[in-house]
Amino acid sequence: MIKKTLLLIFFTGLLFANDTNKFNEGKQVFDKWCIHCHGVGMPATDALSIVYKDTEISPVLEERKNLDKSFIEYVVRNGRFSMPFFRKIEINNKQLESLAFYLSTKNR
Repeated sequence: MIKKTLLLIFFTGLLFANDTNKFNEGKQVFDKWCIHCHGVGMPATDALSIVYKDTEISPVLEERKNLDKSFIEYVVRNGRFSMPFFRKIEINNKQLESLAFYLSTKNR
């Protein structure tokens, strides 16, 4: 019984460590590729503040609570409105997964 409990604790720790690594990598990707338009006071954030005026939705992506991973991945790969798409040589699939994890879990 003790062996099983120790194994469970060990593997749970690995899962949390993996999530922490993914979260940190997502933050790094955001800071490299996204913050220049989606940071506070930046052009995309200003545009989103008009879109979300009179709502409780924050125009600052890092403050959002309603972002879905699949939506983030789609927009990054395909672009949206004036936002360009990002190719796999710019943001690879692993980095994109980390970015989506970061933005979708940051404020939950």
